Amino acid sequence: MRMDQFKGDPKAFRSKARDRRASAGPKRAVNLSIDAEILDAAKAQGINLSRTLEIALAKLTQDAREAKLREDNREFVESYNRLIERAGVFGEEFQDWDDSPV
Repeated sequence: MRMDQFKGDPKAFRSKARDRRASAGPKRAVNLSIDAEILDAAKAQGINLSRTLEIALAKLTQDAREAKLREDNREFVESYNRLIERAGVFGEEFQDWDDSPV
């Protein structure tokens, strides 16, 4: 990454550096087919296609992992919620949610 890309904007530099650290895994070349007009528009705007795809795939895969986790633990969560409804929580009698904490 060239330093002159940031034109003295330290916030942009930190953001780009953070993005690089977030995707510090090994890279693999792939072939993709993209609509020509969209590709031309992205290039004209200086959009980094590789980084954009990495961000989108990271979000999609994270969302899928979270959905699987929720589904895998659904029975446990429902059981725990039934327990709380039946028995309450420890120290509940000392909690007064109507009073402000300060």
